[in-house]
Formats: sequence, C-alpha cells, structure tokens
Amino acid sequence: MESVEVGVADAGAAVSAEFSAFSTTIVNRPARAARDTLKTIAFNARTGAHFEGILACLRRPPLADADVIMLCEADWHLMRSFDREFAAELAAELGMSFAYGPEFTIRRPPGAPPAFLGNAILSSAPLADSRTIALPTVGVSRRNARLIGQPRALIATTVFGGRQITIAVAHLHSRWTPEGRALQMAAVLEHLTTSGIAEATILGGDLNTTTTGLATPYDFAMVAARLVRRPWRFRYPERYEPLFAHLARAGFEVRGANVPGQPTFTFIRAIPPPLRPKLDWIALRGLEPIPRSARVIAARESFFSPRVSDHDFVMCEVRL
Repeated sequence: MESVEVGVADAGAAVSAEFSAFSTTIVNRPARAARDTLKTIAFNARTGAHFEGILACLRRPPLADADVIMLCEADWHLMRSFDREFAAELAAELGMSFAYGPEFTIRRPPGAPPAFLGNAILSSAPLADSRTIALPTVGVSRRNARLIGQPRALIATTVFGGRQITIAVAHLHSRWTPEGRALQMAAVLEHLTTSGIAEATILGGDLNTTTTGLATPYDFAMVAARLVRRPWRFRYPERYEPLFAHLARAGFEVRGANVPGQPTFTFIRAIPPPLRPKLDWIALRGLEPIPRSARVIAARESFFSPRVSDHDFVMCEVRL
C-alpha cells in the first residue's frame, strides 16, 4: 500500500493535493518527552462532524495528554462533516503525529478534492510504516451503494521509550454476523503475526460486538427483544463473539484494558446504560495495562452538553 509522508511544514493543502485513492498518509511532528506509561484511547468519531466538542473532550482530564488515539469513522472532505480533514485537523490541534487510512471513497466532480471515510491513528511520537489491510465483508446496503472500497484496518509503528510498538485500528462490520466479524478480525491478526511486526501491539477500535447480525428489520426486532430479556448479553459480549477467541490465540488480552460490562454506545442519550451495548475495545499484546486505569468516558463536554458521537471514549494506560 502506497504511503505519502508529509513534513509538518507542508501539512494541510499539501496533504489533499498528494492524497491518492486508498493510499495512507502520515504527518509527523516532534515527539513529546518520553514517559514510562502510555495513555491510550479508542473512539468512533461518527464522522468527526462535532469537531469542536471532540477536541474539547480530548483536552480535558482524564482524556487530556493522550499518547495514542485510535479513531474510527474519520471523514476526509465530506459535506456531512463540514468538509474537514478531521484526523489531520485534530492532530494539528493536539500537536500529535497522525496516520490516516481510507476505507471508502465517493465519486466527486472533476477537480474536487478526494473524499474518504476511514480510520486514523494519532500518536505523541512519530509514526512509520503505515498500511491498510483489506478485510472480508458482505455487500453494502442500498444506502451505502455509492461508496467505493471496503473495510480496512490501519496499522502503523512507532517508538515509545526506546521500544517499538505496533498500533492497529479496525472498524468491524455492524450488519454482519459474529462469525463474519471473526473473519475480519482473523485477517487483521494474520497480518499482525507476520515477521517484521513488533510484538508489543495496541489494537483498538469499534469492533461492533453486538452478538448478532443486523442485516434486516427482523434482526433489529430480535435485538430489541433480547435487550429486554437479557440486557447483560450486550454488555458482556465475549462469549457470543468468536473474535475474542481469535484475539486470545494471537496473544492479545482485553482484560485490564477495558471496563467489564460498561457499555460504550447509545443511539440517543435517553436510553438507560443497562440497555446499551459494549462495542468499543482496546486489546494489548506484549504490554501490560496499569491496574484500574481502564475507563469509559461519555462523549460529551459536560453532563448537560449534547453528545459529540454515538460512541463513548474508551481509555486505558499502558506500562512500557
């Protein structure tokens, strides 16, 4: 996969000018002072349309001063997110390096800048070797028929405290079955176990661990019935989603990096937390989470503020 690396002085317009379809992009900035821990965040930004609110959340404790931010649903020049280069602008505001990996593009008029839906990695240390991994998938819905591309995981490497670390972010298919998501995870893990990949790895993102498929209106009705009868199923999806077994066999651990049973998604704020599912995760290999550092932080600036995404921030601190 082609990678375009742009110096910080050339960031912005140069990124758009050189961005070819489905290439990855890295913009690096000077590393922050080294620490012996890494604050790690996974977040589905739901396009990044609420940019100012997301930025405010990431500037406020406990999310402030993050070392690694793994973003899903990061738009690039789409009208719904006000034509922003969301990951690039967020990284610039936070003084972080970033890598961006498109998953889908849409047809644009001649001369218009390219537009993408994709994933991103922000890092307080420079990134290298960015690439995307195409994931198996099912047909797109009629609503998304205009999209060109397929789901892809984004992978990059960096060095913290003299230790090389691989970072991967994936957005798995919400409308596929648990077995289908397991196939997608297997494709990510196959790449992460090849030679040349740093053993120390942080993998995160929206894994859409709904414990079911959501392809038809009947599926949604079944989910609603299950939520009423067994709401714990959607907050403890590990036994219903075989992707967790794949992670364990590949040496990844989710315990300690995530808050057990705490949901991370809601369509609207009015849905009570016990009826919300747990979809967003951080998995670690060759790294140890700091005990009791795992948090789920509501995606709003304050209790009375509107949500900036339908997903919450997932955070943990990692010992180097």
